[in-house]
Amino acid sequence: MRTVGIIAEYNPFHTGHEYHIQKAKELADADYAVVVMSPDFVQRGEPAIFDKYTRARMALQCGADLVVELPVCYATGSAEYFAEGAVRILDALGVVNALCFGAEAADISRDSFLDIAALLLEEPAAYQDALKGGLRKGLTFPKARAEAVRSCLNSDAADTLLSSPNNILGVEYCKALQKLHSSITPIPLKRKGSPYSDQQLGGDYCSAGAIRSTICKNFDSDGYSSLSRYIPAACKEFFGEACRTPVFPDELLPILTQKLICTNDNFPSAENAADSFTGKPVRHLTETHFDGILDISSALSARMEKLRFDCVGKSYNEIATLIKSKQITEAHVRRALLHLILDIRKSDVETWRTNGGVFYAHLLGFRQDAAPLLHDIKIKSALPLISKAAHAPGLLSDMGLQMWNQDTAASHLYRSLRTLRYGTPFLSEYEISPIRM
Repeated sequence: MRTVGIIAEYNPFHTGHEYHIQKAKELADADYAVVVMSPDFVQRGEPAIFDKYTRARMALQCGADLVVELPVCYATGSAEYFAEGAVRILDALGVVNALCFGAEAADISRDSFLDIAALLLEEPAAYQDALKGGLRKGLTFPKARAEAVRSCLNSDAADTLLSSPNNILGVEYCKALQKLHSSITPIPLKRKGSPYSDQQLGGDYCSAGAIRSTICKNFDSDGYSSLSRYIPAACKEFFGEACRTPVFPDELLPILTQKLICTNDNFPSAENAADSFTGKPVRHLTETHFDGILDISSALSARMEKLRFDCVGKSYNEIATLIKSKQITEAHVRRALLHLILDIRKSDVETWRTNGGVFYAHLLGFRQDAAPLLHDIKIKSALPLISKAAHAPGLLSDMGLQMWNQDTAASHLYRSLRTLRYGTPFLSEYEISPIRM
């Protein structure tokens, strides 16, 4: 029995994803496909447009055999964190033979991905010096890294592989596999259709971003006919139902605004208040809610502090655009803002990473005819497979339970946003069972 792994967001699921699953099974000569999928919040630094169970159902309807959830701290992290968390799960399941990922260039070999991954994993002195030189020149980290890799490997492949999100993720998947000494074989698959960042519908396959944009623009009119050709026939019904209650980034604005403007220096501590009664000067605190949050550096924290009141009244996208700078990309800012909202802290994530990285595989759904795969996972997996939320406390260590609580809190927040906007019934993780198809 052979199994191929896929790492995805499916935000939302479309025909390109269906093609990927089919080709992944073909290229890996696999009987089954296991998907590690992002939860209700995604790497773009925003809520997924459809909830995780809806997206998992669509994937299962279109060729996936089993879907597990990527913990939110990795799903919303940088490419390195995203890839490492997902690869750790696939490797720990003990049944995955290959990992098939999308790539933007057909003429770049798997060896090119592996060579760059090896360099980034080792980080020799020449690479570190070149990277520091690029940063000193004012380049963003992604551009400085690409320049450093190119100079060390003397290869133009670095420009191609480190210039698009899918290729960068491919490199990070290979790096994570090497770091774990995993036996899983990486398989790049040329991505078809529109570029990843394209916001316009067109061609045989379009980007998920173009579909999200169309849903957002046509939400009030309910005019989704233009999307029909990009949604697999097997899940059009689910897609149509989900389009009635999409979740958009601006739903997070009340929470984000509160987090931005209500820093600790706005509220004197009890000690400070007592000082004021004695007539002594009030000591102003220097720490803010930004300190310690994943992806918020001291430079970004200072910029957020400076611009926080200018953010009031702006959309989620406008806030990210306002805060970005020449050295700090908008993608980085968006992740940081979401980590602030979800209270994802660097110290917690680093502690988890140094103690195994992941502590469970949360089952979102599976196909009934994949029973042999599920049986094998239960025997071979190094991680507990959680199918019922109520079982988590009895299966997890204190550290694992801490990560689990963060995941459930994020999902509960997501569902509360949807309930507040549409009046849909609120269901907790403890009331939802894995999808069986």
